[in-house]
Amino acid sequence: MKNCPGLVRRLARAIQRIAFVAAVFCAVACAGPTKSLYPPRAGQTARTVYVINHGALHTGLAVKRSDIPRGVWPENRDYSGFKYVEVGWGDDDGYRKHLTSGIAMKALAGSKRTVLLSDGFSALREKLDAPSFTVIEVDLSAGGFARLCQHIEQTYALDKAGRPIRLGKGWYRARGTYSAFHTCNTWIASALRKAGCPITPAYCLTPGPLLHQARQFGRVVPSAEGRDDAGAHR
Repeated sequence: MKNCPGLVRRLARAIQRIAFVAAVFCAVACAGPTKSLYPPRAGQTARTVYVINHGALHTGLAVKRSDIPRGVWPENRDYSGFKYVEVGWGDDDGYRKHLTSGIAMKALAGSKRTVLLSDGFSALREKLDAPSFTVIEVDLSAGGFARLCQHIEQTYALDKAGRPIRLGKGWYRARGTYSAFHTCNTWIASALRKAGCPITPAYCLTPGPLLHQARQFGRVVPSAEGRDDAGAHR
């Protein structure tokens, strides 16, 4: 969803109690890893995925295009000129229109009109330069990474010819119903869970629980202010 600071704060407070209860349960009942997929075994080449929180309610998922298995998530070719591609899922109106309380409440009550937003970029520092962003990198096995990419591919809605339905630059019609209990954050958590990570999607209604769980098995990438731009994250 587009940033609207006052409304974002009110929405966050409205579901804060649910998220708090979820976090308490998560502390004692979070899912363990799928051992056949996670963590990558010694000697395996890991595939890194990036959980990117945009400083408000929205979170996206980024990968290196060169890591995507051939034949999986073919829509990534729309960003063939970039090293990375980020994708996020959400309610159509909440994502593509100015966010109002009416749009937000309608989406949280349940919206079948969902979209994917994709963005290509060439250097990770492009995401780190925004001081409000949080980026967490997670290493996956090749099998786990392929399952994560399949999760993204299966979210694209297709026309009768089996082609993705493009809605404009970066926008695609999506599958799935958005609601207060199925948000962009639970969608990200579901992708990580399918990759074998020890995360419970049902507890990730908001960014806080998602980022808290992801930090347990991932690494927070230093912000632009906290690192040397000549470092490894490029």
